[in-house]
Amino acid sequence: MPENLHNEVADMLDYPAYYRALDLPIPSSREKVLEDLSNERFVAANDAGAWNITNLGALMLAVDLDRFGSLARRAVRVIQYRGKSRTDGLQERSFKHGYLTSHEETVQFVMAIIPQEEVLEGATRRKTTSFPELAIRELVANLIVHQDLSERGATLMVEVFDGRIEFTNPGAPLVPIDRMLDMAPRARNDAMASFLHKCGICEERGSGWDKIIGATCKAMLPAPRVVDQGGMFTHVTLYSKVPIAQIGKQERIWTCYMFACLACVNSGAIGNADVRRVFGLSESQRSLSGRILADTIASGLIRPVDPNAAPRTRRYVPFWA
Repeated sequence: MPENLHNEVADMLDYPAYYRALDLPIPSSREKVLEDLSNERFVAANDAGAWNITNLGALMLAVDLDRFGSLARRAVRVIQYRGKSRTDGLQERSFKHGYLTSHEETVQFVMAIIPQEEVLEGATRRKTTSFPELAIRELVANLIVHQDLSERGATLMVEVFDGRIEFTNPGAPLVPIDRMLDMAPRARNDAMASFLHKCGICEERGSGWDKIIGATCKAMLPAPRVVDQGGMFTHVTLYSKVPIAQIGKQERIWTCYMFACLACVNSGAIGNADVRRVFGLSESQRSLSGRILADTIASGLIRPVDPNAAPRTRRYVPFWA
């Protein structure tokens, strides 16, 4: 701790975490620390010659959000349930540090409580989880940067059930749900998003959903379901892998569409073989993957690039492409 930095700022903000995140040495002078925090708009000088901690500073670096009044409600709360309903809670934890450190704490806690299994790859056994860490990491970051801070009494929730994880934050989605992969990004909290991007926690350029869909497709999971709850909350459900027979028609259509969106933003298109790979289907199940494509076309979400191409070689893009 720099000499003489024994004030409220040092007591209430984890300023060493700021320098660790940016891979910078902690300055030896009080003035330099306060200058750096002021440049980030984490603190502001007041007329009495002292320093005030801003809401942004508290949310990013708080040692304990409970010490900042109403901001205590902005801590990420994780609840694990026994089974598939909310009737039987198993454990609960709130992450009271500022988001700079609590983001990683939240991700690692969720990864520790979700099911793991051993898989055999050649002669090597390795542990794998039922949900990809990359998707969880991005969805927790989304909770933080897309929350509506004007909604009072609301909190950030991660709820872990058997077979799914639900993420809820105050504030409606900022772009149409069916255009989350291709539309220009919008941020509800620009300063927060900019700082967390600088620290490598979130994607300021808007590629977070690309990563989420890429991770779920690679793991052969149904695409996450996004719901606008009355314009007040955004609710995202991440599903674990299940047999194709247990995936409903609408979930198959949504997964196919999201995969087509991902391919399109990477200058590609999808075909029957791609759909089989995403759903873990064999060559002998070509007719099932064809039915998924047909249902997605009928829903108006995808279209053929060339309607005159032979069915076996036909490629598909989202309706907006």
